[in-house]
Amino acid sequence: MTIAVILSLSVSVVLYLGIGIWYGSRIRGLGDLLPLLRDGKAKVANHREFASSTVAATISLATVVVAFYELVPTLGFWLLWTAITTSLGLLLFGMLTTRIWTKMAEYQHRPTLHAYLGAEFGSAKLALVASIFTAIGYLSAFAVELTVGSRFLAGMLPDVPQLPTAIGLSIVSFIYSAQGGFRVVVVSDRIQMWFIWLLIAALGGYYAVGIAPAGWSSSFQRIPAGIRVPTWNEGLLPFVLGIAIMNLLTYISNMGLWQRVAGSQEPQVVRRGMWSSVANSAITWSLLACTAVGAFMFVTPVPNENLLVTLLHSMQGTLFGRLVIFFVVLGLYGAMLSTASTQLVAVSHTIYEDIIAPFRKLTLDDRAQSSREVLWSRLILVASALVAVAVVEMLRVWGLTVADLAFAVYGAALGLVPPIMLTLFRDRNYTRRLSTAATVAVAFGFLSCWIAAICGRLAGNGNVVFLSPIISTAVATTVMVVGRLGMRTLPAATAGSHELRQDGNSGTR
Repeated sequence: MTIAVILSLSVSVVLYLGIGIWYGSRIRGLGDLLPLLRDGKAKVANHREFASSTVAATISLATVVVAFYELVPTLGFWLLWTAITTSLGLLLFGMLTTRIWTKMAEYQHRPTLHAYLGAEFGSAKLALVASIFTAIGYLSAFAVELTVGSRFLAGMLPDVPQLPTAIGLSIVSFIYSAQGGFRVVVVSDRIQMWFIWLLIAALGGYYAVGIAPAGWSSSFQRIPAGIRVPTWNEGLLPFVLGIAIMNLLTYISNMGLWQRVAGSQEPQVVRRGMWSSVANSAITWSLLACTAVGAFMFVTPVPNENLLVTLLHSMQGTLFGRLVIFFVVLGLYGAMLSTASTQLVAVSHTIYEDIIAPFRKLTLDDRAQSSREVLWSRLILVASALVAVAVVEMLRVWGLTVADLAFAVYGAALGLVPPIMLTLFRDRNYTRRLSTAATVAVAFGFLSCWIAAICGRLAGNGNVVFLSPIISTAVATTVMVVGRLGMRTLPAATAGSHELRQDGNSGTR
């Protein structure tokens, strides 16, 4: 098993570093690193890239694959609920893409999500608050993916020191993302999606070969009845509701997905890519859930060991099994890097463009053409990643689990959803009168979710953690409704008095 894992990781490391160096050598200015310009090199070339990149970024090693194999003894086929709600969430975003593209097409450059919100509400304060909270959330998500994923993979090499292995696997993400920027993330996402399909096919092939002697019916009976037959109990309600709200709304406020829209050159790329994403996500997530349930046909859970690790250990006795392990590790590492690199580029874009750039004298055009700004952006990317890993490690020591962090991080971003939806269905004359309410909604939505998740963990009540996305959405929506009820009619000149600086930044229309 050790040889198969080392070979798989070595192939992956060489491949990703090679791609990163290749695309990095073609970067001349910041516009080639981040999707700032309409016709820049930082782009999504076609709808196939859009779809594969989007789906690959949703399949996290830490919060999807590892979590599935940890939760399957409790949830069984209820894991399919995550697949259903994820696809519905992408479908909902797909239904909004025409409105989003129409809005973004009115801007001189490609705005970030936060610059867009600031411009639509006429509030630089909202843009800054939204970007700060998004940066915190994405840094947390990135660090969770990197620390949990690298430890999980390093743990599959019992004869190799775990800490250096985990650090080495993590550094690969820093290097190729910093070198190639947005474009290399999109290209590598497509490769990583192929590897995820290889993972699913390898496990499926192993299951088919393994159950052939006994037959499907007999093998299926080895799965405990409580797992193979979905049953309902009241304890499932918070999980089902929390997952539903989080997965349905999370893509509307997803900076990584907005980056892909900004990096697309034609609206057809976004529309066709989104519909493909819906179908592909439904299939891949469902198959991953089924492979987790199917593991019980071959192994029984071992205390304090992830079921997937137990399954892989059971394969190592044959050449076919070791070949399966090779392909599975390709997919696992690909799942980790696809999510981590997407989050890393999204957060570096947010920090550089939305938090730091507004306080500088350089216009966006100047920065987009500057090779010096590329260096600054890369330094921000690496520094942000290191800080995030340190913070998440402290949270882990304090007792927050992967599930807790996932609900807190992704649930908190739902505070952006009510303001975003308002901009898509109302004009600026309306939204600018609600700029204060939108700023408070984003801040309170974020804080309420994190407070709920932390308090729920400290009290030992997992249901409160599961409900934290609903709390975030409810708080933000309530603030916006109260703001609307208290909204006064302002003269046009007053409504536009908080216009963002028209200095060429990405929020300019």
